[in-house]
Amino acid sequence: MAGLHLKNLAKTYPGGVTAVRDFSLEIKDQEFLILVGPSGCGKTTVLRMIAGLEEISAGELYIDDRLVNEVAAKDRDIAMVFQNYALYPHLSV
Repeated sequence: MAGLHLKNLAKTYPGGVTAVRDFSLEIKDQEFLILVGPSGCGKTTVLRMIAGLEEISAGELYIDDRLVNEVAAKDRDIAMVFQNYALYPHLSV
């Protein structure tokens, strides 16, 4: 387990649309947290930035005191479980 520290995170898409502005949060090791909010407020964007699936426009993201802004998603040791499964009906096992 590891702590997580988000410091003034921001996400601005090309064209100037700001999805997340000045978001800060600290989650200590072994803490449990739930993000709630209305549709479109940036919850999924924040989670995608933590996982490395979305580029961070500004701010700093630390996992266990290690700055990971430029660390690839595969090297962050973070997993996400989506509400809707991403199955591929055209593939079989």
